[in-house]
Amino acid sequence: MKTMKLLIQKIALITTLVAMSIAAAGQITTMEHNNKLEVYDHYKLIDTLHATPDQLAKVHQLQKIKQLTKDHYYYDFPYARNLGIRFNNDGKTKSEVYEGRDWGDDKFYKSIIIDGDCSIELAALDITEKNAADYRYRVVQNDNQELTTWKVPATFKNTSDKRFKYAYLGQFKYAPGQVLKVEIYNVKNFKQQDAMLIDWRKVEAAKVGATIQYISRNFHIPDNGLISYPMNMVKHGSVKKKSFFFGKERVFTRPASLNFIETTASNDIKLRLGDSLQNISFDIGNGQRLYNYRISLKREIDGYTDSIDFGETNDKLVLYKEFWKNPGKYSITFTPKIHKHGGEPILLLHNLATSISFTTLPALDTTHSIPLRAVILMAFITAFIIVLLFTYYRQRQKRTLEAEAQNRQIATLQLQSVRSQLNPHFMFNALAGIQNLMNKNEIELANKYLARFARITRNVLDDGNKELTSIEHETDLLNDYLQMEQLRFGFAFDINVDDIDQQIEIPAMLLQPFVENAVKHGVSTLKDKGKITVGIAKNNADLILTVADNGGGFIGETTTGMGIKLCKERIKLLNGIYKNSSILLHKNVQSNNGTLITIELKNWL
Repeated sequence: MKTMKLLIQKIALITTLVAMSIAAAGQITTMEHNNKLEVYDHYKLIDTLHATPDQLAKVHQLQKIKQLTKDHYYYDFPYARNLGIRFNNDGKTKSEVYEGRDWGDDKFYKSIIIDGDCSIELAALDITEKNAADYRYRVVQNDNQELTTWKVPATFKNTSDKRFKYAYLGQFKYAPGQVLKVEIYNVKNFKQQDAMLIDWRKVEAAKVGATIQYISRNFHIPDNGLISYPMNMVKHGSVKKKSFFFGKERVFTRPASLNFIETTASNDIKLRLGDSLQNISFDIGNGQRLYNYRISLKREIDGYTDSIDFGETNDKLVLYKEFWKNPGKYSITFTPKIHKHGGEPILLLHNLATSISFTTLPALDTTHSIPLRAVILMAFITAFIIVLLFTYYRQRQKRTLEAEAQNRQIATLQLQSVRSQLNPHFMFNALAGIQNLMNKNEIELANKYLARFARITRNVLDDGNKELTSIEHETDLLNDYLQMEQLRFGFAFDINVDDIDQQIEIPAMLLQPFVENAVKHGVSTLKDKGKITVGIAKNNADLILTVADNGGGFIGETTTGMGIKLCKERIKLLNGIYKNSSILLHKNVQSNNGTLITIELKNWL
């Protein structure tokens, strides 16, 4: 019954509004009969053979409006204004046209919103070649540039049925973010004026800012203690500010936020109810557009949910305390509302809705008292528990640090043991190379080989106790070693280092066993056709070390030699020492394309 009653009330209201609009528009009405326009004056069909001059002028105007409408100009038939607009879908995308809000001092002028890139054409209904000198029009772009300065309409076109002529005001192309204002008036009668806004800007979500107003009992300036602060403001202390008034410096104190503002983060707005709270003001920062935003408030109080429709605005809304005086969760939503051109239904663009949520907490109006003896006892027990927990934590932390130090020491000793095996292994292999040259009676090559070996040996012995060495030192050692082996086998080699700091330290002789393996198992039989490439590059915080050769490759772990096995064990120990970094070893062996060894030093840089 209640629903039916509301429906009847709405129908009665609509009927009243229609009757008022008809009365306001006069007694001229129209009707289509057998594709012929019939015009009535005081509900009496006008006979054009016996009509008065005013009636004939009205019939002629209505026929002209009807034909322009058929020619796709937009007019409010039959009560049209002077300006008409036609849309040309000549852009790259299909355009949609919406009716914007009426604007101007008396909200009389039309506005059009275009979602797309179509162009428009403008026509003036009341202007003929006889009265054109009495009219002026102009077109302004974005309120800062005149596309057409004030001028007399000079172009006239025929309707498609050749019965009527109208003033053609030009075609205007799309431009991103463009708003055109068209104005026209009669210089002999300024009441005969019309204007239109054409807006190509995209419909936007509302950019809403919210402030809360409350009364400060300690701060009576400027409006009897009424202070406004951003609703998402975090708690703050009092702040002193210096300002100049009438040439004198004065100090003002901004009071601290009161206890009813419980917000600690912008995405968790909470208000503590209190008598000093007054209202919440929401301002649409990107308002003043040609469409409004529908506003609704959702409330969740004591397990019940309801919604309140606050109508629409494109400016601001003051939400009085009456609507959020009960503890609960609230959400206010601003949804763009537009009308399809031509009287189609209203559209609410929910995908562009903007919501602000806040929570209202109960007022701090309840006081509780605890006996002093109980407070002292609770403080003593709390302090005792804190001391016990702190002592336990310190002891546990101490044991953990001691265990980690012991494990690190063990790993370091094991690592030194591996290094002590690795260096002799390298030297024995080099001596075997010298012996091989001597047995071949290649004395000169053996001497050069021995000279480079001596230099390498000196560097290895000097750095014997260093676990880390610079990239520069490591590449120098590799260069000496490869030149030394080049004397025996004649292969070519490259050492490529990215544009990185050469003083960055890496594990000493980490690449040397893999380079030695590439020489021995990769290129030794290829002679001058062999090629070894060593690379050091960075990848974000990682350091990538590579050794590649074009040898025949090898299969199985047994052929990799003692040096590679020692190096793998060394990498395992290094990973145990450097907890924040890890070293990964990758081997890619192909029988026809050689071998690629990749070592990743993760998070090393």
